[in-house]
Order: sequence, then structure tokens, then C-alpha cells
Amino acid sequence: MERSSRWMAVSGATGFTFFLVANFTHVFAGSSIVAAILQLVVNAFVFTVWKKAFRTSSGFKKFVAFWGVIVPIVMATTTIWRVLLPFLF
Repeated sequence: MERSSRWMAVSGATGFTFFLVANFTHVFAGSSIVAAILQLVVNAFVFTVWKKAFRTSSGFKKFVAFWGVIVPIVMATTTIWRVLLPFLF
């Protein structure tokens, strides 16, 4: 579980960083679109890492890993709704 915890921390921090860049920065034209696409790719990685940790953990760690599986789905949906759909339409 120690190795999973390290991957969980790295993937969670990376996913959250890309979420913030994609949804709340507009420094360069098109940067939010690139960050949104990268964030969706990173969220797939985050989902996979936390799902594996959820399957192997127990007790409170399983509870935390459950939310680590749900949050990337919510973040990806928010990014699609706020960044990608307005860009496409």
C-alpha cells in the first residue's frame, strides 16, 4: 500500500493542477483547451491509480480511495462542461 500511496499523491496533485489551469486560467489563447485535453488524459491515469488502490485497501484508506475514484470523474465533467463544450459550439 505504501507504493500505492505515493502514486495516489502524485497523480492527485497532477490532476488537480491541470484542473486548475484548464478551468481558471486564460493567459494565452487556447491554453485552456490544451490544458483541458491534458487534464482529461491525466484524470484517466488518476482514476486508474485510485481504483487500483481502492481494490487493495481496507478501512479508512478504502474510504479515501473511493473519493479518489469519484473526484476525477467530477473534475473531468466540469472541464468538459466549462472548457471544451463552449470551445466546440
